[in-house]
Amino acid sequence: MAITEPCYVAECFYAKDAANRRAPFREAHLARVGMLSDEGALLLAGAFDDMSASLLVFAVESEEAVAAIIETDVYWKNKVWTSYKIRRLNRVVLEDR
Repeated sequence: MAITEPCYVAECFYAKDAANRRAPFREAHLARVGMLSDEGALLLAGAFDDMSASLLVFAVESEEAVAAIIETDVYWKNKVWTSYKIRRLNRVVLEDR
């Protein structure tokens, strides 16, 4: 049997020079990713191979909560990410797994 749980998918778009721009902030960003993951708020995170954007999947209560997390990240504050798009996803959870 399967149930669905709401979560939020965020695509955070990189600045054109993000590979260089992110270097001084990467350690702090990854530490925060780890903290959010440990808390259960972040289910998945990673950058696309072409460095166009990052994809993050959150298990939080609202789109506003996702926006708050993104906008307090060092990548956002230092313009490594220049914009983002958030969508609600109904994640399928198989009960027998």
